[in-house]
Amino acid sequence: MPMAAALKKQALILTAANAYTRALGFALRLITARLMGAEALGVMELSSSAIMLAITPVTAGIPTAMSRLTARRGTDERAVLRSGLSLIRRMSLLLIPALLVLSPAMAWLLGDLRTLPAILASAPAVLLLGICAVYSGWFYGRSNVKTPALNECAEQTVRCLMCVALLLFFPGRSAAVTAALPGVAEIAAGIAVWGLYRRSVPGRLPAKPDPALSSQLFRLSAPTTASRLCQTAMRALNAVLLPVCLRRSGLTASAATAQFGLLSGMATPLLLLPGIVTGAVSMVAAPAVSRQEGQPRLLRRTMHRLLLGSAAIGAGAMLLLFFGAEFLGARLYHESALAPLLRLMCPCALLMAVQQVQFGLIAGLGLQRKALTATIASSALSLVITALLCPLPQLRLYGAAAASLATGLMRVLWNQAILRRTVPRDEISR
Repeated sequence: MPMAAALKKQALILTAANAYTRALGFALRLITARLMGAEALGVMELSSSAIMLAITPVTAGIPTAMSRLTARRGTDERAVLRSGLSLIRRMSLLLIPALLVLSPAMAWLLGDLRTLPAILASAPAVLLLGICAVYSGWFYGRSNVKTPALNECAEQTVRCLMCVALLLFFPGRSAAVTAALPGVAEIAAGIAVWGLYRRSVPGRLPAKPDPALSSQLFRLSAPTTASRLCQTAMRALNAVLLPVCLRRSGLTASAATAQFGLLSGMATPLLLLPGIVTGAVSMVAAPAVSRQEGQPRLLRRTMHRLLLGSAAIGAGAMLLLFFGAEFLGARLYHESALAPLLRLMCPCALLMAVQQVQFGLIAGLGLQRKALTATIASSALSLVITALLCPLPQLRLYGAAAASLATGLMRVLWNQAILRRTVPRDEISR
């Protein structure tokens, strides 16, 4: 099958899986909001920030590193898988005890000790999600997107069913216990998917991991992991900074919180909708360009098609959000203030779509370290713009929108410069 047709088929499979999991996740969010209540839901959201800090090191960079290393010609695929699993187990032996020991301090820093049960209940997820990330990246590297797509759907299905069952089975529980039940459901889903992945691997794995391959995987995943940790920390800091700036503009504390919810809970999820497709394209792009590193002409053609496709998807979403802003604000969310915000921020849908595919290409070429600088610089720029513009009464939330647009544009231009320098046009013309 030609490369272009193969990529389209793989992206279509992942898009269908993403659509299923996101639709199921949206339904679960509505159900749990009713079964848990606002208080327990708030405790769960607070605890998730601490849990993500422990999970990110074993999930952020590992899939693309596994995909890139597995896709290389002449590599022993089973040795890569064995080394990846060994690396995750060793990392988990450090992260899980650290999470357990530091969990009381984390709960105290979050300002609510009721988050402690949820943090403790989610500790095994560090190992389980890390192992699933290794298997997922390995199958992507072998151009087998069907297995991780089906397993992702299975994981979401088990998690949703278990979560609803636990919430219904334990009535009259405290907010702390209720907030921990979704974490227990996540553990059950992780165990089920681990079993599915093990059954899908052909043949036997080597008895011992290859230290050289484990070292390569760690080096390949480290820049992406650092970038994701930086983004997580900056997002948390921005969540603290923005309400403070809005209060400085003259809003009350409750009004500032409502404005923050308008941005993060309504506008941002709509801007991320193109990710259902571009996220799938990003995952299949990494192993595809890894195989073409020695063929600059073919590599340039593949990159060009993928970036044009992502731009078309993002542009379509941008236009839909711009012209449908009134309907989305008035009918879907019953919030008239959302429409002007969406019209201002709709270019972010285009920027995010392109950036997502750019990241897949950068990961496939092993250039994550160069992209890390852009992540840090743009995150700092976002904080500066937010701090300068949001306290102004005439701007307020529109200052945060301007920060999102500026940082998105900066990342896209920076990433494109990295890709252009990697495969220069004069090299192709020879």
